[in-house]
Amino acid sequence: MRIQESKIQEYDGTSFKVVKQVLLPPRFSRSILVFSDGAEIENEEYYANIMLGDCSECNKMNELYKDFTYDKVLVLGLGLGLLAETLKVEKECSVVDVVDNNQELVDYVNYLDDSITIEKADAFTYTPSKKYDLILVDLWWKPEDITQEIIDNITNNYKSHLENNGKILIPIIYKSIEQ
Repeated sequence: MRIQESKIQEYDGTSFKVVKQVLLPPRFSRSILVFSDGAEIENEEYYANIMLGDCSECNKMNELYKDFTYDKVLVLGLGLGLLAETLKVEKECSVVDVVDNNQELVDYVNYLDDSITIEKADAFTYTPSKKYDLILVDLWWKPEDITQEIIDNITNNYKSHLENNGKILIPIIYKSIEQ
C-alpha cells in the first residue's frame, strides 16, 4: 500500500526533505523522503510488499514469513511510515509500535493511523514495555552496514520481548531470529 499522497506534505528540514515528483501519464504525484545523506524512500507499495514478504518474486524474503503469523508488531525505523500503515490497515495488526531516533521525522509523520504508536528512541537501546509476535528491523540501506555485533546487540536487546514463536526479522540480510 501507499500512503495517500494528499496526506504527505512537501518539507525541507534539517535531517531530511520530502519532495513531490509528478509522473506522467497519467498525471499523479509520488512523495519521496530524501535524507541528508542522499538515501531515499519512495511512497510506493512495493516497499512494504517486499519487507512484509508479499512480493511474488522475492523468494528469500517470502521464506522468512513462511508459516508465520503475527498480530503485535514493533518496527525499528519509521521512514515515511509505509510499513507501520500497511501493518495496521492491510494486515489488520492489533498492535503496531514504531521506534525511531529522529525527532524531526517523528514530528513530521503525523498522518498515520492514530492507533500506531511512535516512540522517539534509539532502536539499539530502547526497551519495550510489552511483547511482540514480530519485531521488524528496518534501519539500514545496505547489507554491508550490518555487523555481527549489531545483530547480537539487537538479539540481546529484543529477544526477551518476543511472544512464544515470535521472530525478529532483519529483512535486508534475510535474517530471522526466533524465540
